[in-house]
Amino acid sequence: MAEIKSLIRDTNEAFRQKSKDDICELIMLEEGNPRLDKLQQELYNMTVESIRTMVQNELSKSPRPLKDFVSNFLIFTIHSALDTSALPDVYELLSACYGSFLSLYMAQDAQWLTPLLMNLSYSLVDWAILADKENPNAKELKISDAAAKHLSRAFNMVISDKTSNSLEDSKKVALYYLANLTFRLHSTRLMPTMLANISKAGVRLSDFPMSQQVTHRYYLGRYYLYQLDLRQAEKDLSFAFKNCPDPSQDEGENAVIYRNGRLILTYLTACRLCLGRIPYIQLLRMYDLDFCFTPLANAVKKGDLKLLRQALDAPDLMSWLVKKEIYFLLKEKLEVLCWRSLIRHVCIVSRGPTDPPQTRVSLEVLLDVVRALLMDNTYDIWDIESITASLLDQGYIKGYIHSQKKILVLGKTNPFPVVYSVEVIEDVLDKK
Repeated sequence: MAEIKSLIRDTNEAFRQKSKDDICELIMLEEGNPRLDKLQQELYNMTVESIRTMVQNELSKSPRPLKDFVSNFLIFTIHSALDTSALPDVYELLSACYGSFLSLYMAQDAQWLTPLLMNLSYSLVDWAILADKENPNAKELKISDAAAKHLSRAFNMVISDKTSNSLEDSKKVALYYLANLTFRLHSTRLMPTMLANISKAGVRLSDFPMSQQVTHRYYLGRYYLYQLDLRQAEKDLSFAFKNCPDPSQDEGENAVIYRNGRLILTYLTACRLCLGRIPYIQLLRMYDLDFCFTPLANAVKKGDLKLLRQALDAPDLMSWLVKKEIYFLLKEKLEVLCWRSLIRHVCIVSRGPTDPPQTRVSLEVLLDVVRALLMDNTYDIWDIESITASLLDQGYIKGYIHSQKKILVLGKTNPFPVVYSVEVIEDVLDKK
């Protein structure tokens, strides 16, 4: 039991001395640590009651929250090493450990514990995600939701800290780190509140490490993409991608950097496609994303509705897009842009050399083209008129429809504005 007693005493001393480095080294959560292996071997034959009794005896004069924290940490440590332990049960033990730590952290002078808070929070999220994966068919990620509530409580402690004007000496140094972990859990319900509180706190993202800035802007981009605020999403995702390290510059972290860059580029490309911006094929090839987005971009550019639908509904691509949560976004937005391109191509082809600048295009001709392209005779003139009217209303085409003659009359100047210049009003979710 020498290793256990040594850990308990050393932790108590680190707490008494307020040594953030020592306490982070003692509270080990990563597998493969030699001291952690020894600790787990000694804990193997101990019961929960005997662990609590030993901690109580060794820390008889220490505060109750510290005793609870050390006890819960040791209990989690042994159960996390057992093959027989169910992941949700292990998470509950870490959750108890995290809760007892927050009781320590709520003290006014506990800012020195912030590095340990960040370590524990990261592990809490990891275990929550692993535990939810044991039940992938669940409608709600209950464990992740519980972890998000823990993080929200820690976030409130951090953001309300007024002990120091210096960021480095304040609990607020963990502000964006905790927010990013919460966003990682897909807790969209908490995001508006967190973002509003960060804004009120007046803490600048630019004062934090670039790694946290990139992560935060990535999650903001994902959030705004979900909200259909495509232009704001593009700004945040562009920042994240531009400031993501170059994978060719760091061989040691190459795989991680490449994976992160590819993830950011996936959502940035989806966002830009919906805004009418065709991605660079070389960049997509660099991150092995050309298989996904090149067929979609080509179909939109050609106005080939059949090709677009075939690409989106191909089993492998559809499964990948659904997993990335961008399938329905692309299906809705690219269909609109593809209709615009189709009508534009028909207008260019059908215009004769002597036609006046204000081109007129028969909706009947458009109908014939659509039926032939899609091999679908269920489309009628009313479908074509309503689709064209919708494009006119959204600003993708300038002109008007002569309903009696069933003719699309294009504007004299710039009848097909550049898609990126079109400001489409979306029914976005409330951001407040």
